Parts: sequence; C-alpha cells; structure tokens
Amino acid sequence: MGIFKFLKAGTAISVLSLTAACENGIDLSRITTPFQRNNDAIPSIDRPAADRRGVITYESYQVIVATEGDSIASMARRVGLSAAELASTNGLPESYSPRSGEVLVLPQNVGGSLVSSPSGWSADIAETAIENATPSSQAPAVGSPTEPLRHRVESGETAFEIARQYNVSVTALASWNGLGPNLGIRAGQQLIIPVADTANIAATPAPEPAAPAPRAPEVATPAPAPTPAPAPPAPAVNANAPFVAPVSGSIARGYQPTGRNKNEGLDYATAANATVRAAGDGTVALVSESLGGLGTIVLIRHSNDLMTVYGRVTDVTVAKGDTVSQGQTIGKVATADAPIMHFEVRVGTESVNPTQYIQ
Repeated sequence: MGIFKFLKAGTAISVLSLTAACENGIDLSRITTPFQRNNDAIPSIDRPAADRRGVITYESYQVIVATEGDSIASMARRVGLSAAELASTNGLPESYSPRSGEVLVLPQNVGGSLVSSPSGWSADIAETAIENATPSSQAPAVGSPTEPLRHRVESGETAFEIARQYNVSVTALASWNGLGPNLGIRAGQQLIIPVADTANIAATPAPEPAAPAPRAPEVATPAPAPTPAPAPPAPAVNANAPFVAPVSGSIARGYQPTGRNKNEGLDYATAANATVRAAGDGTVALVSESLGGLGTIVLIRHSNDLMTVYGRVTDVTVAKGDTVSQGQTIGKVATADAPIMHFEVRVGTESVNPTQYIQ
C-alpha cells in the first residue's frame, strides 16, 4: 500500500478570489489573470471505472461514487459502514444529498480490486511533462493511475485554483470528483487529482545543435532599407455579435490563451474613472475583491451559457443578483498610473476570444 498523502496548496496561480458558492449559487472561483504565471493543463486519463458498489480502489485509499437518488446512508450501507463515518470523513452532514457521480472518500478499506494502470503509462513522462509546464523549482508532485494524489481543500480555495496548481484542466478535476456545474467545493473536501495521460503527451524534442556562425564578409555590404510593414487591418465589425465593448479605449493587450504570457481576456487602455458598461443583458453573478492585481471584479451571467468578467473596476453600481441591460453603467475604471480595464468572455468555464463576441 502506498503512503497516504495530502498535498497542501502552494502559491495560488489563479487570482480572482470569488466568494464560495452556496448550494444553488455560482462558484466561478479564481479566473486567471494575465499578470501571473499560468500553466497549460496536462491531458488526463479518464477516471477508473467503479465496481458494482460504486467503489474505486487505489493503493492507499478508496472512494465511492454516488448514483442517482443516493444518500449518505445508502452509500454507507453498500459498503458496510455507518452514515456517520462516511459523512464525518468527508466533512458532510448525514442529511447531505450527493449528486449523481459525486465522489466521497471512504474512511477505511472495504475490500475490492486495485485499479490497473493503462497500457504504456509512464511515470517518467508524467513527471517530465509537469516539470516542463511548471517553470519553477517547485513543480507539483505527480500521481499514478493506481495512486492519484489527493488534495484537502483549504478555506477559500476554489476548483479553478486547485486545477491550476496541479496543471490539470478544471474539466478533468470536475469529472474525476463529480463536481456540479458551478464547480462548488467546500473546506475539508478531499479532491482526487486527475492523472496525466502520458499516451497523449508529446515527447520533448531534443534541442538542435547550434549552427556555426557564418564568417563575416571582407567588405560589408549595406543592407537594403526594410520595407515598412503594412498597418494591421481594422477589426471587422460583427453586427450579429451579442456584446458591446465594456469601455471606451484601445486594446493594449489581446487575447492569448496559451503560453507563458497567457491572457484569457482583453486589456483596455483607457482613462481613470471611465465608465464601465455591461457588455450585454444579464444577471450579476458576483462582485468581489481579487487577490492578484485586478482590484474589484464584476461577473455577469448571460444567456447561452455566456459570462463576462470585468476587472479593475471601482465605484461599482450593481450588486449580486441585479438584472442589467446592455450598455448599463456598472462602475468606473480604477485609478492607476496607466489605467487598464480587464475584460473576459467565457462559455461555461472556458475562456474565448472576446473580439469574436463584440460588435
């Protein structure tokens, strides 16, 4: 049996600190900011199949997967435990109604066959992939198919933050743990960290040898003057797009969904105290302070699973639950030496290029 381990969260990588959701609320967690390091998620294998009781057996612990209509008591009965034991281990009241697919950790071994590793799975490839995706000396540890890592949720942590700490996608984290559509998690909850899919991780190519430096010509020939690059074309106006620009100003930094300088939205250079407008009709999902330089943020939920995020806003004029109309003032741009307003568009939990959604 492996060593039972919990890994405490390191430095948070994502930065929008949103309040925890209630049962029927929203937990959009800490959406990334372009001004801190972000990692590309490592592809993950599927969660192993449970046995007929709903139990998955790893080397040093077991979990049980809820089915439709389950209760803490019914899950406990299937494995010969008391409801109190199962509830206590997972920091839940005995009256809690788990979602179908939700994963709870068992307090003791209840018997079962150890899961197997996918053919060809490689710990070396998984470790290398994590190290390459983490440009620091403190890369997260790596779990295996037979012993995935566990993470005990600390107060204030969110699914987005934890996924990024371990370089896994939030979609995989939700799938492995049966999280609800709002990705709500609770302090004390034990999350299973998805395992890297080494079959879908490309090997790092060996660096090519440097070419020898060419000899300088005996007589230098002046280089021709460079041809000026043509000015970039003005962005096309999309009259059918659902949103309007949230602020008057130029785009100082565009959408860049991958890489070390990742930016999951647009950064508008504008004037301090410029009006910030709702990009579209919707409902305010959250107003909160961030931890990573975005000041006050506002989240608005729209139809068609769309959501907009507004960062570095001050004098907010709306509150959670308010209905807003397109173009309505929601606040002002915060004062700074070089005022910047950050704007994101998301479809579900995934960021998209806001320019494709703005008229």
